[in-house]
Amino acid sequence: MGLEAKLTYSESGPDSVMLHFVVENTGNVPEKVTFRSGQRYDYILYRDGVRIEQFSEGKMFTMIYEEIMVDPGQELSFDIPLKNLQPGHHKVMVLLADSDWPGARDRLEFDI
Repeated sequence: MGLEAKLTYSESGPDSVMLHFVVENTGNVPEKVTFRSGQRYDYILYRDGVRIEQFSEGKMFTMIYEEIMVDPGQELSFDIPLKNLQPGHHKVMVLLADSDWPGARDRLEFDI
């Protein structure tokens, strides 16, 4: 139990998709999520087996410390646009940016 992640997507253009990353508290007690910066999630994107992008790579995030209590049944939800994708078979893994929850991640595959 605890926090469980689910990743889905929808097409948003001929070379774009919108990822829908939801982290739900499926347990019976509130769970604490701690963000140590302005970053809330990270993703790694592969095309045809080659890593082409990691969201956090080369970025700086605001220095902020925030704790969020996620009650049972409550969700944290993030929409993540991926644009200007080249044709091919894509795999993406998205994870919650809280090192206390390494299992709060999911992956999916899609073709452009």
